[in-house]
Amino acid sequence: MQNPSVQSSGRRFLKRVGFALLQTAFFGTLIGGLASVRVPRTQLETEGAPQTVLANLVELLDGVERIAYDARVRALGETLQHQRAKESKPQERVVLVTVDDDTLGNARQSEHPGLATYPWPREIIGGMTHRLMQEGASVVLINMLFPELSPRGCATPLGAEEASDDGAFRNLLAEDAGRSALAFSWSVPRASPPAFQLWPYRVLVGRHSNPGEARARAQAVLASQRPAFMISSGDKVEVWAGVEDEREGQIVAARFGAGPSLVRERRSADDASRVTALDLFVSMAEVEVEGLDPSKLLQVRTLQHPVVQLLGSQSRYGAVTGFPDGDGTTRGMLHLVSYSPREGEHHVLPSLPLAAAMKLAGTRKLRYADGRLYVGDSSFPMDETGYSLTLWDTGDAGRTAGAAVFRSIRAWNILLNLFDVGEGRPARSVNDLDKRAVILTNTSTYSTDYQATPIGKATPGGAVLAQSLENILQGRGITRAPSKLDLQVTMGMAFLGAMIAFFFSRSFRSGFGAVIYFSSLVLLGVGFFLVARYFFVERQLWIAVAGPLLAMVATFGFTTLYTVRTEDEIRDFVNHALGRYVSPEVARLVTRDLTLLVRPERRQMTMFFSDIAGFTRLSEQMEPERLVQFLNEYLTEMTMAVRSSGGQVDKYIGDTVMAFWGAPVRTERHAHLACEAVLKMRAVLLERQPVWEKKYGHRIQFRAGINSGEVVVGDMGTELKSNYTVFGDAVGVASWLEGCNKFYGTLVLVGESTAQLTSDAYVFREVDRVLVRNKPAPIRLHELLGRHGEISPRMQEQLALYEQAQTAYHQRRFDEALALFDRCASEYQDSVAGVYAGRCRRFLVTAPAEDWDGVYEVGEK
Repeated sequence: MQNPSVQSSGRRFLKRVGFALLQTAFFGTLIGGLASVRVPRTQLETEGAPQTVLANLVELLDGVERIAYDARVRALGETLQHQRAKESKPQERVVLVTVDDDTLGNARQSEHPGLATYPWPREIIGGMTHRLMQEGASVVLINMLFPELSPRGCATPLGAEEASDDGAFRNLLAEDAGRSALAFSWSVPRASPPAFQLWPYRVLVGRHSNPGEARARAQAVLASQRPAFMISSGDKVEVWAGVEDEREGQIVAARFGAGPSLVRERRSADDASRVTALDLFVSMAEVEVEGLDPSKLLQVRTLQHPVVQLLGSQSRYGAVTGFPDGDGTTRGMLHLVSYSPREGEHHVLPSLPLAAAMKLAGTRKLRYADGRLYVGDSSFPMDETGYSLTLWDTGDAGRTAGAAVFRSIRAWNILLNLFDVGEGRPARSVNDLDKRAVILTNTSTYSTDYQATPIGKATPGGAVLAQSLENILQGRGITRAPSKLDLQVTMGMAFLGAMIAFFFSRSFRSGFGAVIYFSSLVLLGVGFFLVARYFFVERQLWIAVAGPLLAMVATFGFTTLYTVRTEDEIRDFVNHALGRYVSPEVARLVTRDLTLLVRPERRQMTMFFSDIAGFTRLSEQMEPERLVQFLNEYLTEMTMAVRSSGGQVDKYIGDTVMAFWGAPVRTERHAHLACEAVLKMRAVLLERQPVWEKKYGHRIQFRAGINSGEVVVGDMGTELKSNYTVFGDAVGVASWLEGCNKFYGTLVLVGESTAQLTSDAYVFREVDRVLVRNKPAPIRLHELLGRHGEISPRMQEQLALYEQAQTAYHQRRFDEALALFDRCASEYQDSVAGVYAGRCRRFLVTAPAEDWDGVYEVGEK
């Protein structure tokens, strides 16, 4: 019988194997899931968002991934920088004009008014912008914010806006309408609404059929520091201005050229028609994007836009707000954000580089498809949240970063040209700005517009804008691999980490082997990083590195611990569990290849069942102790016969023995080995018969059934109990054959396939052809008689007579068959012949059907 301790050891081992495999899958799935998690950027800036454990784990993994990403960005930048250095005349699209420390120093010493202190008058900024356009700039991006009135203009009296600093700035921009782009910023937290002065009355200052003219008149009203109202009246739009009384209303109407006009008391319902500077700005800055869901963009709550005096068709507008990652490093730009002043209302606003690119492309409409944003005929990579990773053209920019990537011109040179031309002298500097996009920015030590980027800890904001614009114009960028791909890569690396640990585990026990063992892990990690770097540099595809490498290390480490802890247990399990009922040679083979034991499969095998004839009567007559003692001796002899022939004892059920050949070690001679084992059992039984009869007082006779066929073999069961066993129809037939012995009076019955496979070595006779219910074809039963060359002359005579009787029987000569079968039964005590004699007598009384083929039909097996 199987030792319970061996069974327990096997269960523990199989449970640990399953647990280890689950742990390996767990690491790959967990880390792969974390690596593939992409938190929508619409949620990154949500106020008061709770920090969950998952969010913290993702942020931790992202932190490592960002380090690897930055290294690849610098490697790509260095490659592009070297390629650009080899070009005789590299293509130049973007130029920086920088207000640097030298410019400010020269300005302080200048005799020109307004330059001694910074910020300079806005008229100077407008003059520089106009001068840049005169020198050929296709568009000028002014990377400066003007959210308030110029401190040099204060409150401008009604009608004197054109003479103000802001008015002069606007007029200079209007001289080159549409070729400038002003900056605005945004933030997610909603600012407190401004307190409005109460205006008891409103006066009609214009009635327009063109909405654009109506907005222009409303802008003029807002520029006079008064509220504006736009009210539809039929097919026209009326523009009203807030006033304190009726007399002031007439004065205001006259200044706007409206003449005597209507003055009405302001009602609370008028607030629905009130137009603010923010409303005007949004209507001028927003863009139309086809194929993009605005709700997936970052929802901004507050806009810091240019003062109302600077609003108009003379400029484009774009955001310059940086969008750093969790570690404070800016790796890309949000080119599109959504402003929602009211629920269900979305206004899509562009970045400053995107606004400039739209001007150069001559379009105000965008299209998003397949992870790319189309600006006119060109496109660049951008995700559905409006975010685009920046592809840097250098590996290290430093604090003056523009010069390392883009040509940089000091603003002082532009000022000198401006002053020279204004004073009637020729410009002293040739800046070669023809058809270039120019970014006017501050890079002095007084500037706070520096951002940490992969190429530098203090990269000027103007350089970030310039590189983003360059990416858009060239249609380039970094594309993040789909999260599904990152998950698959991580699972793959987790699997490779486990496989390396499995395959090289045997070398771990020596010092040199340990070096090879861990070196294989390092080589795999380095190889993967180089592959990821290749795709990044050559294809601009960002494949996750941190997650896959961490999964590989985790599964490698866990599998190493598991291998060290279970290697001895595997050996003990196989040797003790299998070694008790298979030969030591089989046990050694299984030890080398555990899949022989635990991997289920379909296989051609031979199955064996045996029991003791009359065991029920015997068990009733013997004392329990003596019965168990006898069974142990009997089963030991049977098991030894199975082991000696390379078979596997499956189980004991009382006196029944179930065994099989052909697994776990595959062999083509499984049927031969089974027949040989049965003959050995019969020989052992004859040898032990006198001893057992004397000791226990009973003669012992066993019956056996053997059948060959395709079955499923493997370790089956539960965590509580499992067994290496077989199942299939061929198994049931073997058990049925064993039971048929009682009916025919035989000792060993075998199936037809077994008889065919072993006919070269053993002698059989056909016992019967039986058709069982629910079986498509009859089953041929054969009796195993012995080995070739060992059949006695008397047995040969008996077989010859039996075959003559069978021939007569199947030819429906029942009289002749009856005589022959009776002779076999009487002369040779052939019980099978006695069965056929009885059938012949019945057929002589009642003949079988005309289509009778000698098959005996039974109700069930």
